[in-house]
This record gives sequence, structure tokens and C-alpha cells, in this order.
Amino acid sequence: MKIFLVNLILLILLAVSATQISQIPSASGPSYGVYVNGKVYVIAQSSNLLQVIQGNTVTMNYTLPSYSGAVPFRIAYLDGDFYIIYQKGSLVQWNGNVVKTFNIPEVGKFPAIISAGNYVVVTASYGNKIYLVSPSGNLTSITVMNGPQALAYDNQTNTLYVGGYDTNLVYGISLSTLKAIYNFTLNATTVDAMAFIPPDELAVATYAQQVEILNATTGKVLQVFNIPTFGVNGYSCMVYVPTNDSLYLSVAHKNNVVAVMNLKTGGVSLITVGNSPNGIVYDPMDHSIYVMNYGSNTISMIPVSVQGSNASNTLNIYYVLAVIAVVIVVILGIIAVRRK
Repeated sequence: MKIFLVNLILLILLAVSATQISQIPSASGPSYGVYVNGKVYVIAQSSNLLQVIQGNTVTMNYTLPSYSGAVPFRIAYLDGDFYIIYQKGSLVQWNGNVVKTFNIPEVGKFPAIISAGNYVVVTASYGNKIYLVSPSGNLTSITVMNGPQALAYDNQTNTLYVGGYDTNLVYGISLSTLKAIYNFTLNATTVDAMAFIPPDELAVATYAQQVEILNATTGKVLQVFNIPTFGVNGYSCMVYVPTNDSLYLSVAHKNNVVAVMNLKTGGVSLITVGNSPNGIVYDPMDHSIYVMNYGSNTISMIPVSVQGSNASNTLNIYYVLAVIAVVIVVILGIIAVRRK
């Protein structure tokens, strides 16, 4: 009887843990995505598709325009239109049909894109400029550091942050004046991903496999997280989740994990996802993280409650309490039957 009960408890625990992360099958090569009005839109790069996800289901597929020598890479959304930047190609304004295309010189292999205020901003990762698309459709460039490939935005101060892989610099640019107002020097070279942390902090992921938390106006280093496995590179993506005051960073190179950094405790944990995780999108409605696993053609859906060295074995306290309650009921039932 004791062995039976132990096995029963283990089976229940495993069943509960397995339900916490959903692996959503996708078309080939999911790269990056964006959250819009209760849905997550994901580029399936190798299939030239835009896939729409609600909950843990792909509900729609749209064929994207094809261009010789270029593939869809990252995506942003502004005022009813999607903006898709192609690796070594153009920026496409799209709403089911092509609205307009923009030539981005030296766009390269690692362009970043973000909607910031009234602009959509794209980096020329093989050059030294960023390009801003205005509400009227005009294209403006600003000279920054060499190799810009990371962007973050503070909507309270209307400040855009730019980082590059060729230097250890981060610029803060006022989108009100289109002038640089901050210039920070990092402790490590090569900026791979960034995220803004309200009200006044900036998270910077570097090729040194660290994430530096900076004061967003002075550049002072406030905190440093060491990523316990190698793989942060130009394909990595980072988002801030206010629900649990944590950063989520895809460890993209030859890896299958997302690093979770808790800003309150200073702890770092790893969540196992699919192969070669690239983009990360946070859904603020259902408080889930969506991870685009380029190498395994899946999208991992992770509740923000899941944290730990391995999410498949990590249980939220509420699940644990529920499981314990179920086990107690089962045990009491068995005892009652035996007494009869």
C-alpha cells in the first residue's frame, strides 16, 4: 500500500508538471513575434508565413511576400499595420497586403525592429544607422554606433535605446528631438538584446553571457546577472514581465533554454523549451510567455508562474497545494474503504 501511494503521488506530480508548458507545433522556422490585441503573431521564417496564435492554438496562417535573397525575420505593429524586416532585405509595411516597402541599406543579418511612440524603428546591423518610419510614411536615418542590433523603448520619456555588437556603447535617443541624449559605456562588449524596465532601468544582454541592469539616465550598473550556460548571441531576445518582476532571455545559440532573472531576488533559473529559441513575446492578458523555437518548429507557451532550473520539473505552489489536496483525499478514501 505504501509503495502504491508513493507511485500515485509521483504520477500525479509528473502529470501536473507536464501540463505547465505547452509545445505548440508551428510551421518551419519560427523566428520572432509580436503581441497584438489578445493574439500573438509569429513569423515562420522558413515557411514564409505569419502565424496567429490564441492560447495554445495556431488559428490562422498568412503567406508573406517573397523577395529574392531575403527572408522575413522580425516584426512590429503600429496603427493597424505590421512592419516586417527581412534579413538582408527590405522593411515591409503589411496589413494582409503590402502597403509599402522601404529600402534599408546595410540591413544585414541581425536587424532589430520596434514600435516606439509614433515611429517604427529598424537597425542597419551591417552599418551604423537606425531608420525611423514616421506616421506619414517618411523614412529618416540617425547615425549611431557600428553594428546596431538591439533596441528598447521607454514610453514615459519617449526615449529609444540602441546597442551594437561592434562596441560596448548604448545610446539613448529622444524621439521628440531625434537627438542622442545618453551615451553609456558597458563593462562588456557586444550588445545582443535589451529590454526597458519601468520606471528607469535598462537591461542589456551581452555576448559575455551577462545581463547588466543599468540606470536608464546615468548608465550606472545596478545589478549583474551571469547566465549559467553559453548561448546568448545576436538571435537572442529579452522581455521584461512586470507580473513577476523578471526578465526572460532566449539563449539562442546551440541551446534549448530560456534564462529567467528575478530582479527582486537576484536569482537566475533556466527553463527548458525547444531547440534554438529566438523570439520571446509576453501576453499580458493571460500572463504567458511565448518562445519561438527556430530549431524544433515549435512555440513554447509558458505561464509566468513557472520558474526554476528545469520548468518540466518545476511546480507552481498552487499546483503543489492542489496535488497535495488530491493525494490526501485519495489516501483518506483508501483508508475508509479498508476499514469497512
